[in-house]
Amino acid sequence: MKRFIIKAMQAVVAVLIYAGILWYSINSDADASGATDYGMIAVISLGIAYGVTVAVFRVASEIGGSTMVIAAFLNRHLLEPQKQRLMAQGLEQGLEQGRHQGLEQGLEQGRKEERNNIREHLRQQGYDPDELLPPPEDDRK
Repeated sequence: MKRFIIKAMQAVVAVLIYAGILWYSINSDADASGATDYGMIAVISLGIAYGVTVAVFRVASEIGGSTMVIAAFLNRHLLEPQKQRLMAQGLEQGLEQGRHQGLEQGLEQGRKEERNNIREHLRQQGYDPDELLPPPEDDRK
């Protein structure tokens, strides 16, 4: 379908180029008076239009192709390195946050274990830890 639309657009452009050249040729040639003169003008205009149309579409396709090459070059040399830098930076930040969270959780867990060990040790010695120590952090809320 896409190819059909492109071919149709090319045909329309070719017809418009031919019509413009034919109109210009007829209006600029005041000496043409007969059907033969107008026929020759039409044939010559058709040849000129064909050459111009081929050149226009070749240039347009080259521009389209070079645009894709430039886009690929910019993507490879500008966007990909930037993407890699951002990914590395994000990974580094994520690891740093993970370290901090892990340390905080580990310290918190260590404090709870130490507190529970002290409470258990006091119970074994015959003391009531609730009288000697402040209530556990869970109960203070």
